Amino acid sequence: MRFNYLNLRAFGHFTDYEINFDPSKNFHLIYGLNEAGKSTALRSINHFLFGFPQQTLDAFLHGNTKLRIEGELQNTEGETVRYIRRKGKKNTIIDTNGNVLNESMIDGFLHGISDNHFTNMFALNHETLREGGESLLESGGNLGESLFSAASGISVLRKVFEDLEKKSADLYKKRGSTPELNKLLKEEKELRKEIAQYQLKVQDWKELERKYNNGKKEIESLIREVKILSSEREKLQRMKLTLPKIAKLRELRNKLLELGEVPALPDNIEELRKEMVQRLESAGKEKMKAEDEWEETKKELQEIAIPEGLLEQAALIDALYRELQSYQNNVKQAPMLEAERKLLEARVISFMKEIDSVHVRLDHIEKYRLRLAKKEKIRELCKDKPLLDQALETNEKERREIESDLKAKEEEYFSFPVPPNIEELENVIDIVKRAGDIEESLKLRIIDNNQTEQLLEEMVKQLPLWSGTYKELVEISVPVLAETIKKYEQGHTEILKNLEKTDEQFIIQTESISNYEEQIHHLEALTEIPSEEKLLSIRSHRDQGWKFIRTKLERGDLDEQAFNEFTNGKKIESVYENLVTDADAVADKMRSEAEKVGAKKKHLDDIKRCKDKIIELEQKKDELIKELADWQKSWDKLWESTSIKPLSPEEMREWVVKYGQIKGMFHGYEKEQKAIRELENKIAQYKQSLITVLASLVDVDQQKTLAELLQMAEKQQRKVNEDWNKRTRLDDSISGIKHRINNLSFRNKELYQKLENWKDQWLEAINGTNITDTTSVVVAEKIVHMYEECTKAYDELNGVEKKHNSILEQIAHYEERVHNLLKSTSLSYDGKAVDIVVSELNAKLGQAKEDKVRSKELSNHIKRLETAIREAVLEIDAAENYLNDLMMQAKCSSIEELEKVEVKFIGKKDYENRIRTLEEELIDIGGGLSLHEITKEVDQFDRDSIDVELEEINRKLSEIEPVRSELEQSHGVIKKEFEEKIQGNNTSSVLAEQKKESMHAKLADLTDQYIQIKLASTLLQKGIEYYRNQNQDPILKRASELFERLTLQSFSELIVDYNEKDQRVLMGVRDNGEKISIDGMSDGTIDQLYLSLRIASIEKYGNENEPIPFIVDDILVHFDDVRSKETLKILLELSKETQIIFFTHHSRLVEIMKELATQDQFQLTELNSKEAVNV
Repeated sequence: MRFNYLNLRAFGHFTDYEINFDPSKNFHLIYGLNEAGKSTALRSINHFLFGFPQQTLDAFLHGNTKLRIEGELQNTEGETVRYIRRKGKKNTIIDTNGNVLNESMIDGFLHGISDNHFTNMFALNHETLREGGESLLESGGNLGESLFSAASGISVLRKVFEDLEKKSADLYKKRGSTPELNKLLKEEKELRKEIAQYQLKVQDWKELERKYNNGKKEIESLIREVKILSSEREKLQRMKLTLPKIAKLRELRNKLLELGEVPALPDNIEELRKEMVQRLESAGKEKMKAEDEWEETKKELQEIAIPEGLLEQAALIDALYRELQSYQNNVKQAPMLEAERKLLEARVISFMKEIDSVHVRLDHIEKYRLRLAKKEKIRELCKDKPLLDQALETNEKERREIESDLKAKEEEYFSFPVPPNIEELENVIDIVKRAGDIEESLKLRIIDNNQTEQLLEEMVKQLPLWSGTYKELVEISVPVLAETIKKYEQGHTEILKNLEKTDEQFIIQTESISNYEEQIHHLEALTEIPSEEKLLSIRSHRDQGWKFIRTKLERGDLDEQAFNEFTNGKKIESVYENLVTDADAVADKMRSEAEKVGAKKKHLDDIKRCKDKIIELEQKKDELIKELADWQKSWDKLWESTSIKPLSPEEMREWVVKYGQIKGMFHGYEKEQKAIRELENKIAQYKQSLITVLASLVDVDQQKTLAELLQMAEKQQRKVNEDWNKRTRLDDSISGIKHRINNLSFRNKELYQKLENWKDQWLEAINGTNITDTTSVVVAEKIVHMYEECTKAYDELNGVEKKHNSILEQIAHYEERVHNLLKSTSLSYDGKAVDIVVSELNAKLGQAKEDKVRSKELSNHIKRLETAIREAVLEIDAAENYLNDLMMQAKCSSIEELEKVEVKFIGKKDYENRIRTLEEELIDIGGGLSLHEITKEVDQFDRDSIDVELEEINRKLSEIEPVRSELEQSHGVIKKEFEEKIQGNNTSSVLAEQKKESMHAKLADLTDQYIQIKLASTLLQKGIEYYRNQNQDPILKRASELFERLTLQSFSELIVDYNEKDQRVLMGVRDNGEKISIDGMSDGTIDQLYLSLRIASIEKYGNENEPIPFIVDDILVHFDDVRSKETLKILLELSKETQIIFFTHHSRLVEIMKELATQDQFQLTELNSKEAVNV
């Protein structure tokens, strides 16, 4: 795949900026000065292929929605796709007509490469080059990591491995104590021990159960007694509240009977009566008020009078009044316009007299009106004449000055000596300069070599087991090989591991014994578990008693001493009977507790087995200690030839590495000494060459340094070159002056011809005017101006006359309309001015309009008042009718009688409401009894004895309460213990179990994390190793060739070797066969190694897949010219396989590329111009 072109339509500071990639070339060098847009163009490539990021820095000129990048891609089959990428969340790919394209079209050219993959593998700048070199250094040259990092462009592999290792170590470490998993496992073990301590013993159970049941019964008895007393107290308190309410209820019922029969009236009778009386009074007042107001309004309406015919002419009066100001202005303006007309007429005649005093009449004015083309032609010719005169004068003056200058230059040229030939001098200077600043290089080498010597001395001082010089050290022979040390180290490690395992097994067996003893103790915590040995012992003792009895029965004689010891003064039959009982009891116990007996026996067997194992471990440990002593003797003997008392294999392996480093550094030191001598000889040779070539030009001091001699030679070179340049410049200057003189002569002829042409045009232009051929151009311009002023004044005169006549007509028409208006009305204004008449008419019209509106308002008001009077009459009738209805219901004939009946009705309603309220209160406090049952219950109680009975009940309750409280408190403690332990666990046990479950969940989670991290590290390592196995040979072979070229043969090849950990690592090989590890290379060399691996990986990818363009951004900023040229040569070769786009802002690289390749091999594009420049 390749780019054919990119068009930054709207991106960054670019607008419609196109970069073409020549299809016949595959190496494109894009050069731009700082701020020319190189970085912007670089970003456009990624955005074009993979889309704009959500946040972009390139939308400062064009908004986010306007950003566009157009381009065309082409694959190896010749297929192309052209599209435009816009910024957005979806449908970001469109064609040139704005139609949305499918993203899969682009994926077909990229073959699944993502944005990150493209950036990491196919884009490289000086920063990522440096990071890649650092990653090689951090990995120690690990072969797999180096190949994978260079191929993928991922330069943080070592950091990933370190992060994974750190995370796993933070979770778990063998024999560690601080990692989370280690701490949790220790806590879980302690928690299991804690839970075992919370078990309840059987012998405490019966006493706890007895106390709990007795306390429970006593409390229940007290509660029953309290309930009975409380029920009796509540009943008495209810009667105490009920008695006064029953008495009040009976009183109210009697009063209700005393009222007798009362007519049924509305509940709000009083409110209705008052409302109707008020409405009757209010309606009467409203009626009287409306009648009085009607009389006054009628009188005011009759007093209004409007002049006849005035309102009919309202539109005309309004129009005349609006035009009054215009009329007044016209009256003032008419005399002023007449005066202005006279002034303009006099001015026109004055102009005509100045131009031509013969034809001074207004009817001849058209003779003074020149055509526009004629006027402009005269003006144009007036401007041209001074310019032609000035040009002739300037041309002639310049010609005289140049001829004088030519004479002076020719004199200087012929007096200048011919400079000497310095070709040999330039060759020597070029040779010396190509060698570079070798004096400074020599100085630095000497300083570096001295530092190397000091470092050697320092390293030897820090080397354990050695007190001699570094020269003596490199002379000794250390025959011990890395593999031998490794073998001894493995043997030593194996012995120590076995010792450690033995100690661990000893601790495990000891802890197992403790655990088994603890489990036996746990089994016997509730009841004693007899063992088989105990049963055998009791039975043996019993059988011995039986032997005594049988002997006595059979023979009659006994061993008195043994018999007395057995019976201990007791009767033999009692002793034997007790032993039989004990043996049977133990046997019965063993049968009932068979499972526990078996468990105890197993634990006892396990304890015996553990003790036997401990004896074996102690014997094995003694053997390992002896084996360790034998190993030490063999190890010491291995180093006898070096007179060194060796340390541990690990330390001696490090000692051998340091010894090798010192020896390698010493060889480098000697090689550098040889190079210093060669540089000194070369400097002397260059100095002699410079002195020889300078001797013919200047006196030379033989003691000067090479730099001083080179400076002197360059100074002479510049001087001679300046002389040649000066002579050449004089020659060029003389030729140029002669050419200018010829040009000025030709110009002179042209100017004289133009002057003749001007005269012909002048005569033609002034024909028909009062300008003659002798009139100067200045005067002619003034006459043309006067023609214009004359006709302009006449045109103004015509305009003023027309305006004056129009105003007079407007005044006459306005006055006529006013006189006609007065005739149509009954008004008379004899002798008054027209504007005063119009103002007065407008004022009277306004008053007439107001009177008309007022008249209409008064008429409407009269109608409203008449309506109000009718409504008041209806309101009075309605109120009187409603009051009559109320009196009929009350069976009375007057308002006063109605009020008396009203009082009795309200009293009846009050008694009924109060009776109803008392009945509801009695039912509420009656404890569910009906009103009849409550009355019946009250009649059974003696009112005077209620308080006495209540006092007695309260006394009994107050005596019971402290007893119950004390009993409940003491029982609460027993109950809490009983409820906790009856379930087999107390609160502490439950909490401990919950904590254990939580701990197990956390252990599972952390274990999963640890497994994931370890698995990730393993998979990454396997992936790297797989990549190494698949790609090591082809990539390493090509990278070795490239590395040799990039280091300018400082290294001859790359090889794979093994480090002290037996890991495959990359090493560089010098011409003399010396191997240099990555950490022994300079930063620049490591960068060149990374670049070699990167280019080799890209070549391999291109051979096996669709090639992808390689985007390079100024990777040579830290390379000198020679290495830059070699790198560009390699990239030029790579461009035969894939497209290379190389960005730079260093003009020196452009020069090197032009020296290195022809125009047919690469394309140069400059970003500092409007369009791409193709070379």
